[in-house]
Amino acid sequence: MNGSGGFQSANALALAEPAFLQGLVNAADGSAFVLGSILPANDPADHDGLLVKLSNSGAVVWTVHPTVNGSQQYFNGTALPDGGIVVCGVEENGNGHDALITRFDAGGNVVWSHTGTGTTDAEAYGIAATSSDLIITGRQRTFGGHDDALLMRLDLSGNVVWTTTSGGPRNEQSRAVVNAGNGTFISAGWTNSVGAFDVSTQRIPDHVHLIAFDLDGDTLWTRAFGDTIFDREAHAMGLAPNGDLFVVGQRAALFLSDALVMRVSASGTLLWQRSIDLGEEDRLLHVLPLTDGVVSTGWSFGPFGRQLLFIRRNADGF
Repeated sequence: MNGSGGFQSANALALAEPAFLQGLVNAADGSAFVLGSILPANDPADHDGLLVKLSNSGAVVWTVHPTVNGSQQYFNGTALPDGGIVVCGVEENGNGHDALITRFDAGGNVVWSHTGTGTTDAEAYGIAATSSDLIITGRQRTFGGHDDALLMRLDLSGNVVWTTTSGGPRNEQSRAVVNAGNGTFISAGWTNSVGAFDVSTQRIPDHVHLIAFDLDGDTLWTRAFGDTIFDREAHAMGLAPNGDLFVVGQRAALFLSDALVMRVSASGTLLWQRSIDLGEEDRLLHVLPLTDGVVSTGWSFGPFGRQLLFIRRNADGF
């Protein structure tokens, strides 16, 4: 797409197996990584993680989908200065879900892979990097049967430094994390452990949930944004040039949803939020902050079925 929303080109990945693309990671040199999973022909019941490196012109440089036991899906990643990437996602080997983190070198070779976080279901959705560490966020099932936000720190060799969870009496999930600088990281997702109880529906609606924490995993602050009318979920987050946060996702009620864009200060103050209604259901899943605003992509379901949703907004969300 060009800067004014006009269609420019599309490239189809020549994959023999059914593919499920979950995200794209930009690298500093202009190349990019597309990630997700495939269903291999010899074992269509299990996913294999899929990683494709693209040149700055969009040409495929290499494609890898490691064949290992069980099912693997890649949800997100962070590019490294050496031309490689670390991806995060989920692995299933018949005993529930485990958080999966895998590092690839510049040629697509697996450097190391880590799975784990205990005896309950866990999935990794967001990842950020420093010069020496990786911060991962996601969800982990508690023994009480609800979800807590999962936070992990690994070094670049794949060694776990610490793992912790953050949650209240109900559900929390984290879907994205950014390195906010000065040793601070901020994750975004949703919670229904805080907020006013809605008597009409007998529940607390989901609120957008931000957690700021340091390299030791200590919580610096938390914020929840919502009301008793709509569910609000954050699915992606990016840093604006001035350090503000662009948070995107959905605002939903009953069977309808609107795309949601929020701008939050680095200290957790809500600056504005905008909802975008383009169909019966709208959801934003990826975000790219610009010097003068933000670009976000997702999907919209309406009279023509499910379509790609591509939006660009200025710094005030219009």
